[in-house]
Order: sequence, then C-alpha cells, then structure tokens
Amino acid sequence: MWQSVDHEIDVFMREAERRGACLESFPGRLHRALERRVRSGELVSPLPRLYARAEVWHALSKTEQTLSMMRALHELHPDWVFCGTSAAVAHGLSVSNRLQEPLQVATSSGARRYHGGRIAAVHMRDETAVMASGVPVTALERTVFDCMRRHSFPEGLAIADSALHAGKLGGDALIAYVRSMGSRYRGFRQAEMTASFADPRPDNGMESIARATMYQLGYQMPDLQVPVQDPMSPGRILHVDFMWVLPDGTIIIGELDGGEKVWNPEMNGGSPLVALRRERRRESRITIDRPKIIRFSPEEVGDLYEFNRLLGTFGVPRDHEPLVSIPDGPTHDLVPAEAYGLA
Repeated sequence: MWQSVDHEIDVFMREAERRGACLESFPGRLHRALERRVRSGELVSPLPRLYARAEVWHALSKTEQTLSMMRALHELHPDWVFCGTSAAVAHGLSVSNRLQEPLQVATSSGARRYHGGRIAAVHMRDETAVMASGVPVTALERTVFDCMRRHSFPEGLAIADSALHAGKLGGDALIAYVRSMGSRYRGFRQAEMTASFADPRPDNGMESIARATMYQLGYQMPDLQVPVQDPMSPGRILHVDFMWVLPDGTIIIGELDGGEKVWNPEMNGGSPLVALRRERRRESRITIDRPKIIRFSPEEVGDLYEFNRLLGTFGVPRDHEPLVSIPDGPTHDLVPAEAYGLA
C-alpha cells in the first residue's frame, strides 16, 4: 500500500513541478500521506493543501514560489481571479518580495483574509479576467493602476516602469487609463502622479525605487540608461544607470550596485572575481572624462539619511522640497537587498 502511495505522490508531484505549481490535495488517504512527509521535512506546505518538495521549493525565487502557489490555488478554486500585486507577478512585472504576500484575490463581497492573513480577498466589481502565467488575473492596466494607488510611490513606480519596459503598456496609455478611472478610487492622486513618472528605461525595479526615492528627497530627476562611448572600443556603447549634467558642464553619474551580477553564476562570467574585474574595467572607461561617480546599494537607497547624504555630498542638485521627512542621523533601518527581489 505504502509503495502505491509513494508512487502516486511522486507522479503527482512531478506533474505539478512540470506545470510550475505546488501539488494541491483534497482530504483523504493521499492528503494524510502528504502531511506525514511535511512533518518529516521531505515536503513543505506553504499554504493549507499545497505541497512541494523541500529541496525544490527552497531553490525557487520568491516570485517563482508565488506563481507556484497561485497555479495550485487556481486548480483548487477555478473561479478565483487574482488582482493587485499577485496579478502583477503573473503579468511578469517587478514586485518586491515583501509585497508578494498576502496573495490577493478579487471578490464582489467585502474584503477579508484567509489562512492566517496569507490570502486577502479584495473588493472589486465586474472585472474582466485575462490569463497570465497560467492563472486568471485582472487586466494589465487595472493591475498597474491598483498597485500604484495602494502602495508607496517607489514600489508603485517599479511596477509601472516594468510594464513599460516590457513593452506591455505605453506611458500615454497608462496615464489615460488612470484618468479614466476617476477620483472615486482611493489613492487615485498617487496613481496619477506615479503614472506621470513611469518610464520604460530602467533595467530593473531597484533602479525605479532609487529614482523615486531621489524625487522624494527633493533631488532633480536624472537621465536614465545614458549611452557612453567606450574609449577603448570604438563603436561599443556602455550605459550608465543615472546621469545629471549641471549648468557648468559637470557630469554626475549614479550607479546602482546590485549584488546579483557579482554572485549569480549565470551573470558573473565564471566567478565573483571576474565580475568585479569587469566592473572596475567598465568604470575606468566611463571615467575618462572625469565625471563624478556615485555608487550606491539597495541598502543605502532604503536608508533615507544615508542616501540623502550621498546625493548631497556629490552635488546632485535639488529642484523641489523633499516630500518625506529626512532623518537627522543614521536610522540603522537598512533594507536588505534580497527584500526587493526585483529583476
């Protein structure tokens, strides 16, 4: 009997993994066997009735884990339509790790939460569903609108920028859609402001968060992904993340230091040392005309005191009053890079 159960679990688990989903179960013999394997550590159960092999689950990124749960929940609840940041994940947009829970589901009844708050039912009416990443979700425009109005300016901008970057939505179309929704929606003004700043050029969500934070601190918006000629290789173009050109001709370059390109074997050219050497060589070439270069990390962006100190020290100009309170000293509230999980 146990050999039969083991075989069933193995077959069903492999099929779920092929779909990029958790294995879902119903009460009965198989369910009890799955629960025993959770207690032994062989399986994990990220939500009630959802299962995955522990080694497979822990190798997934946060976004992959989110999609795995959503696909399994779709099998259990075919009528559910995912919305908000859950829909944004399915659409392939840049959603920070911390915004991926709770999973969000549209409902025509009142808002409520399930499974210890890990699934949130969000009140919405008559939304047409589309399929994305194998699950029903709100349409792209509505998804971006909801994220911009419900979340902070930096995190909403990361989602909006990524929609434009992927070519899934145009900036003018996004602004027009937001205005068509009208001020009857809570957070409409923030969504309208965020849409006006949306730009397809940032390479990743963390660049968008950095740019939004610059604006919140009162600094002039930089030019983005600016091409720079490689002096050692005619015709080869390097791109810098941020650039300011001051009235006296001074150039200030901002570069976001992401750890992934150093430690990820798929991005570092073979080792962290190779990646660091490549980055130092690149920087030596873009500094041939002696611009100022500010290098900053996601952790520094997340500390308003430190980020403000960096930008001010390097002479980045302000053109408006700060929109946030800037601490008088270090806050020690650094946000770990992995908390963003933005590609």
